[in-house]
Amino acid sequence: MISVPIGKPSFFTVHLVFVLLTILFCFHGTVSASAEEAAALFKWKSSFLNPDNPLLTSWILQQNSSLCSWYGVSCINGSVNRLNLSDSNINSTLYNFPFSSLPNLEYVDMAINEFSGSIPPQIGNLSKLIYLDLQGGALSNEIPREIGFLKNLQTLHLNGNYLNGSIPEEIGQLRFLNDLALAANNLDGPFPASFGNLKNLSYLYVHDNQLSGPIPPELGNFDNLVEVYMNGNQLSGHIPSTLGNLNKLNVLYLFSNNLSGSIPSELGNLTSLNSLSLFNNNLTGSIPPSLGNLSNLTFLHLYANQLSGSIPKELGNLILLEDLELSNNLLTGSVPVILGNLSNLQYLYLRHNQLSGPIPQELRNLTKLVAMIMAENQFSGQLPEGLCQGGVLQNLTVNENMLTVLKL
Repeated sequence: MISVPIGKPSFFTVHLVFVLLTILFCFHGTVSASAEEAAALFKWKSSFLNPDNPLLTSWILQQNSSLCSWYGVSCINGSVNRLNLSDSNINSTLYNFPFSSLPNLEYVDMAINEFSGSIPPQIGNLSKLIYLDLQGGALSNEIPREIGFLKNLQTLHLNGNYLNGSIPEEIGQLRFLNDLALAANNLDGPFPASFGNLKNLSYLYVHDNQLSGPIPPELGNFDNLVEVYMNGNQLSGHIPSTLGNLNKLNVLYLFSNNLSGSIPSELGNLTSLNSLSLFNNNLTGSIPPSLGNLSNLTFLHLYANQLSGSIPKELGNLILLEDLELSNNLLTGSVPVILGNLSNLQYLYLRHNQLSGPIPQELRNLTKLVAMIMAENQFSGQLPEGLCQGGVLQNLTVNENMLTVLKL
């Protein structure tokens, strides 16, 4: 018999075998991870009060059923990275959610469901999470301190629940946070000292809670802020002048708090602002003329304060203004005739002040005016002719003044 010598395997052969084994190992690992994640999610679904939810009929453990094709589930390399279950009629808690079994989860939207109970501290295990939306449920108790472990989080929506207690100090660890919505809960206490770390915030919604204490002056360092809703709380102290640094700000709602002191003139630097609402506070002093610089403003609500002095003529520069409400203050003097330039104005409320002199004839130029409320002042003379020439005026209230009636 002739023997054929067998040479050493070539480098190419060894490399090919290594690559094939690696692919086989990774495939087996992916399948194993996918099966584990599917089992964990299926177990969570089984704990629902409505496990037969028709939207989740694809959530089954069968050989021909792929986890990544389940309703609301998206994957990368066979591992779950997104859960989009918003408005899915889920009635459950988060106690059995597989926080430790979804290591690649980046996006969770489970808004507008019937989740109840607490947010478990295990939520801190979702270390890759970028987006978390649990708004519009029935979650209660405190926001867990472990929320601070979600270092990559950019969006956090917990609004519209029944959460209580204070905003945890650990929230200041979320330095990439861009959008924070905690509104319409029962949160109380002051803003944590760490709040000043959230310098990437663009959207801040904490309205309709019971938050107290001052507005953090560090808010003025949040260069990217576009919308600030802090209304409907128990915030006190002065409005920080540093808010005048927020040159991207479109909306500033601080109404229905216990704020005092004067309106900072620096707010006149907010040239991107289109809505400013400070009503129902304890603000004093005069209306700063610098507000006339807010060339993009459409809504200005300063009513129900203790503002004094005259209406600054500079408000006549706000040519985009649609709604000007200054009622229930201590304003004196005459109405500036330049307000007749506000050609887009639909609502003019000056009720219950100490304004005097004639109602300017120039107000008849406001052809888009729907309501003009001038009652309970000291206006004299006659009503301007042609106030109704725009054809849209529905409410003209001038009672309790010293106006004279033109005799025919």
